[in-house]
Amino acid sequence: MRRLTIAAAFAAALLAPILHAQTPEPSPPAASAPCPSTANLDELVKAIDAAVSGPADKDRTCFRALFVPDARLIPLVHPADGSYAPRVLNVDGWIAAVAKRGSAVFYEHQVKVETQTWGHMAHLWSTYETRTTPDGEPQDRGINSIQAVFDGHQWKVIEILWQAENPAETVPQKYLP
Repeated sequence: MRRLTIAAAFAAALLAPILHAQTPEPSPPAASAPCPSTANLDELVKAIDAAVSGPADKDRTCFRALFVPDARLIPLVHPADGSYAPRVLNVDGWIAAVAKRGSAVFYEHQVKVETQTWGHMAHLWSTYETRTTPDGEPQDRGINSIQAVFDGHQWKVIEILWQAENPAETVPQKYLP
């Protein structure tokens, strides 16, 4: 019996490399494209546009990477009664709200940005336009008020407050390109 155990162990040792070679190795997961750099404020603006734009249900990994923990996204909503009220969202709340549009496509582009900085903080006042295709006619426009902080390597968004233009309140000429 002992000889049979030794023979089986010897056979297993000889066959292990052959059997292992026949077992396919799992493929590494497909690498996703890296998120854009935000080492300067121009890159941050471009990264925001890229992260916001596209199908509503797209992967929002790069969108999340733009924000500090507990960042806020605040659209000013304008109900039919004429009032204005902020709708305060965290990053996941914004993603969930946008995802409800399914595969609808949306593109945002900052057309004029005024920046004020000091030390490691910045305020960007940006006029945006939205489209349903990258080069299509603007469907909507408004103003973003973006606060950001530089961590020594990248700019991160702390808060974005925005108001869409409406017939009673159009974007002033001084904020247009």
